[in-house]
Amino acid sequence: MAKGKTNNEGGSGLARSVSPGLLILYALGTTLGAGIYVLIGEIIGAAGAWAPLSFVLASLVAGLTGASFAELTGRVPSSGGPVAWSAEAFGEGWLPIAIGWGIVASGVVSAATVATGFVSYAGVFVDWSKWWILPILVGVPTLVASVGIKQSAWFMAAMTLAGMVGLVIILTMTAGNISDWPQVIAQETKPFGSGAMLSGILLGGFMAFYAFIGFEDIAHLAEEVKDVERSIPRAIFVTLIISLTLYISVALAAITTLPITELAQSKTPLVDMLGDAGIVVSVVVVLSLITIADGLLAQIIMASRTIHDLGERRKGAPAAISKLSSRTKTPVIATVLCGSAVLTLALLFPTGKLASITSGIVLTVFATANVALIVLKQRNKLLENVFCAPVWVPYAGTVSCLGLLFAQFTY
Repeated sequence: MAKGKTNNEGGSGLARSVSPGLLILYALGTTLGAGIYVLIGEIIGAAGAWAPLSFVLASLVAGLTGASFAELTGRVPSSGGPVAWSAEAFGEGWLPIAIGWGIVASGVVSAATVATGFVSYAGVFVDWSKWWILPILVGVPTLVASVGIKQSAWFMAAMTLAGMVGLVIILTMTAGNISDWPQVIAQETKPFGSGAMLSGILLGGFMAFYAFIGFEDIAHLAEEVKDVERSIPRAIFVTLIISLTLYISVALAAITTLPITELAQSKTPLVDMLGDAGIVVSVVVVLSLITIADGLLAQIIMASRTIHDLGERRKGAPAAISKLSSRTKTPVIATVLCGSAVLTLALLFPTGKLASITSGIVLTVFATANVALIVLKQRNKLLENVFCAPVWVPYAGTVSCLGLLFAQFTY
């Protein structure tokens, strides 16, 4: 029976300056973003009036892996996250490096998804080309991410609170319609128990999974968080519970406020729900833009930290791009490169395509992390002062991730 951590991987040079409370706001900021503000219409288009069940399905997949992440972070508290975990479970080699670059790709593509959503909401105010909006949008978070993690975390905390205020306003204006859900269900073209209903929920669940992506990013802050063994598990579970509550509420409000076909075609579904509410619409649009930018910043931070870990410990990235700045203690060059990649993808690809690619990559990484935990549990049954998920959790997490991944090809 092991006592303590299996691998501390210390000496990275990262500053441990993020408090537990700030970490929860950071986790919420990485999760609540484009998934609900941008993709809610496409999710409803796939699942119809059953969209709330798609969010429940996605949350179950995210929750199982979230429990695995909570334990893995305590066992191997490293900024590399799944990269370090796979290295600990399977040994150094090509697999951790491949997982690392997969994580970098998911962060970059996810940030590009967020950026395209920003353009749609910004269009409510200005009719500017994305070739003007996107360089500014991506440039500012890249600069913030380069300055320092504590500054970035506080910046994200403020934006997270603003985004939650936006969702509360939307729900306040539309929650009265939720009681009409049974009537919407009665008119649903995908009857209960039918193959069409099941396929719609599964496809919607795959898309809704993107809305839960982000909580895992805090694993990459394991060397920058105070009291990491308790802080990260708490932040993961609090984030998933709050996110699911808000997502189900917003989905119910959306499908009882506007026709499903209209929601499916809208680029700004949550704003369209407010109708002619005047100044309220403008306030919500501003808060939406803030929330979307919040998610973009989080993904850039996560991707750059992974590159740092790949170069610092795995020899899987050139030292020139992965090293920390002596002044900011952040991987500045990696951050700038990630920002540049985000800008390129956002300019060239649509939102839905980018979100699907992100979900596919993340589900693959999640499945690998669950398998890594299975191996580590067999090797070290119990660790002191570390959250331990039930033994069946990583098995269920692996199956659920792979099942949701393949569901998109089946239906």
